[in-house]
Amino acid sequence: MSAVLEAEKVCKAFGGNVAVDAVSLTLAEGEMVALVGPNGAGKTTFLNLLTGQYLPDSGSVRFDGADVTRLRPSDPARAPVFRSYQGGGTFNKLSALENVAVAAVARGLSRREAERAATEALGDVGLGPVAHERAERLSGGQRKLVDFARSLVVRPKVALLDEPTAGVNPVISEVMTRVIRERQSAGMACLIISHDLAWVFDLCPWVVALAAGQLLAKGTPQEVRADPRVVEAYLA
Repeated sequence: MSAVLEAEKVCKAFGGNVAVDAVSLTLAEGEMVALVGPNGAGKTTFLNLLTGQYLPDSGSVRFDGADVTRLRPSDPARAPVFRSYQGGGTFNKLSALENVAVAAVARGLSRREAERAATEALGDVGLGPVAHERAERLSGGQRKLVDFARSLVVRPKVALLDEPTAGVNPVISEVMTRVIRERQSAGMACLIISHDLAWVFDLCPWVVALAAGQLLAKGTPQEVRADPRVVEAYLA
């Protein structure tokens, strides 16, 4: 399978603190990779470099072979790459449908197309019956699913998910697992940050582990779990 997203020796420092230190990663079409590491490892910063929220000090990011390193997040060349944010969040005065449709409109869909895509995405996560309820009236778990649906509404070629299951119960985690696998079977590549190692190791056949901004290990969940450098990083 050809690579859809490639990061080559990406570096980022803030002042004298190196947040990401020459990290390389490749995602192929339909591939699912877990990005793990202790707090402060540089995981979210790395996602910000992939999506253009931060510009790397050195290194490159390519999508479908095209260099997008210096392009803004809103550049059309980045449109097939979509990400969620740690903590997520909804617009409480908007309905669930409107919350999801906003993301589709931002990616260039017409209002009618966005509403159709949002309706489908909410149905996929089981929220069709509450599509027209204001977000403030939904449970915390339902709001998390709204945020999750928003991250996948445009059927991205690459999804970058930052702690999608944080704070949710196993039932909602199972819904997310099902939808991710359905999208993956249709060719979507996925990079998932998670501290829920049991969940993400079961979902992803490949794992990349970071610590202090550096790539510690990559391989199967079994290989990474047994790597003494990873064990030490989590126990430090």
